[in-house]
Amino acid sequence: MLVIKYNRALLKKRKFKDIKDLVLETSGKTELEFKKISPEEMAEIKVQIREEHHQNVRREISIYIVAAVLTFGIFYGLYVWMFN
Repeated sequence: MLVIKYNRALLKKRKFKDIKDLVLETSGKTELEFKKISPEEMAEIKVQIREEHHQNVRREISIYIVAAVLTFGIFYGLYVWMFN
């Protein structure tokens, strides 16, 4: 317990600036390294991403249509049930 108490006391003495400098110095590189690919592969990836996007948009629109039809159907059913 005494060790934990001393460690807490040491942590309270540190400043945020010192911690930030320590992390930046010990972490090494901060730049991202991207994989090099050919322009043909880049074009294929773009086409694939666009196709997936179009599929997702179609799926989302169909979900909205189904939800709207169900909502209108429920309201119509309640209307018929209440007033007939």
